[in-house]
Amino acid sequence: MRIQFSKKLIFPLAMIIGFFANTMAYSQNYHAIHGSSYSGAAGIFNNPASPNNSLHKWDVHLLSLQLNNITNTVYFKDLKLPSISNASIQLKEGNYSRLNHQVIDLNVFNAMYQIDAKQSISGGLRIRSYAHIKTNSFEANDSSNTLDRFLFNNRTTPFIEGFGTHAGWLEGNLNYSSVIKATTTGKLSAGITLQIAKNVSGAYTRINRISFLETALTPTDTVYTFTGGAGSYAYSSNYDATTPYNNLQENINQMIKSGTTSLGLSVGLEYIKYDQSSSAGENEPNPYRWKLGFSIMDIGASSFKTSEYTGYFSNPSNTINDDDLSQKLTNINSAQDLRDSLATLFGTTTPLPPTFKINQPTRMIINIDRNFGNHFYVNGQLSLNFRSSANFNKFNTRELSLLSITPRWETLAWGIFLPVQYNTQGQIWIGAAIKMGPLVAGIHSLGIFKKDPLLNGGGYLMMSIHPFNKKMYTTRLDCY
Repeated sequence: MRIQFSKKLIFPLAMIIGFFANTMAYSQNYHAIHGSSYSGAAGIFNNPASPNNSLHKWDVHLLSLQLNNITNTVYFKDLKLPSISNASIQLKEGNYSRLNHQVIDLNVFNAMYQIDAKQSISGGLRIRSYAHIKTNSFEANDSSNTLDRFLFNNRTTPFIEGFGTHAGWLEGNLNYSSVIKATTTGKLSAGITLQIAKNVSGAYTRINRISFLETALTPTDTVYTFTGGAGSYAYSSNYDATTPYNNLQENINQMIKSGTTSLGLSVGLEYIKYDQSSSAGENEPNPYRWKLGFSIMDIGASSFKTSEYTGYFSNPSNTINDDDLSQKLTNINSAQDLRDSLATLFGTTTPLPPTFKINQPTRMIINIDRNFGNHFYVNGQLSLNFRSSANFNKFNTRELSLLSITPRWETLAWGIFLPVQYNTQGQIWIGAAIKMGPLVAGIHSLGIFKKDPLLNGGGYLMMSIHPFNKKMYTTRLDCY
């Protein structure tokens, strides 16, 4: 099924669910750097205590970009890499419950400095956001490109229900980590990260058990009358501060200026057990055999002001049919037009609260890293979300990774990584990544290379430099 809709429905669909289709989001799934002593400033994405065990005194994380997506309905048709000229994004046909979780992050700057052998500080700026969509089972195929045909294809479906949640923000990070206990066999570090967020984009929609009745007018003509259900949608009021008279940069600046501010917190512990069988040089750190990490990330919530052009709509008028609905949603040119049109379709329209909160993806991370020598390591990580994004009555975001195992061969300048992960939707992804000097590039799932793949997986790209100092120790391979 190609992604296309009746022109009458393009604007309302864009207003209600468009927030969730191509949004930016942050994820901690840079599997290549998990547990790595070379992760530097980027290590606080996974454990705030990790910078204190970095092998760099200075580290500047210049840029990172990541896409992570889980879906059961969107796929690439005729994708033949490296050429993508004939590929198209389409919707998988059939009758089933649909879902899509999309994660993208843009890290524009992050820097770390080790004050001494026991203390480190770091800070940076990121763009973060999350998007989650889920529906009940309904039929969709190539003929479902108008409301009438969609209802015809679902005349035996008891009701239509679904929801979506999106939150996006700019975030500044201030991190401090310190050694709290050190012995000849190992050391324990603790870290804390204060997150200061400017909430730029928030939205949600809920469609609750919308039902309809099919009536045959003639042997070839039917009409669909809505008989029950309710729905709501909200978006942050800073969208209303934008105008078509401003350019894109001016509208973005206005949205940022009008956004609310919130605080978040991440804390972590990291213990390294030294390798007693390996001796270090005079100026070298003790090599570790085991590294154990524990962290609780993203404690907090994003708060948004609710736009006045939103609402909760219930008791659909029993005189409204599918033709009336299509006409009502024609020539919608603004959020106010959409709200006013929906109000004529339902018997009750209730204003929403003046603010809404969307919980950040609070989770517990347990990380175990094993050094087998000769620059070969195996990292295991378990990430347990505190909240579910599948709760119809709650506004939550969550991370997508559940369990990952990442073998890696890594020196300062080079690295090969082969992550295998089991995600929160029960999918197994086999990925790959490579490090070449300051650049790390990876892909979450090699399944993207098969014929007509679902858009599951994604990839990441990151670049770091280490100014003002050389690494703490060198190896022969680092000179290659």
